Amino acid sequence: MLRDYEILYIVRPELDDEQLQVAVASVDKLIENLGGAVRKTDVWGRRRLAYEVRHLREGQYVLTDFQVDPARVPEMEATLKISDTVFRHLVVRKPEPRPDRRARRGAAASAREAPAPAPAAATSEEQVPAEAGSAAQP
Repeated sequence: MLRDYEILYIVRPELDDEQLQVAVASVDKLIENLGGAVRKTDVWGRRRLAYEVRHLREGQYVLTDFQVDPARVPEMEATLKISDTVFRHLVVRKPEPRPDRRARRGAAASAREAPAPAPAAATSEEQVPAEAGSAAQP
């Protein structure tokens, strides 16, 4: 069963555009080798890091949406940890899509509007005392 994930990874800043594309292709190839499917890849470009990591002050950010079996994610992370070009990464499982609010409200409203059938015995019992009470009063 494939689940939706996204990975944000930072590539070494000294790589030129061609080398960056090779690094992105290698991550995409890793996902495919693990039985996954890449949905979309966005290269955010060079950004300054919040703090120094391995003596680097900036990096090239890449965001990839993909699908993979959850059991294969640790293997993917282990491979990325030893990568020469990717020095930071974060894999996050995307939430399941929620139904539209309007659809949920419509279903709840139609359930409220449908009258609940009253038991036949309770209805007849309520009518009998009312009739007996009216007969007792002259």
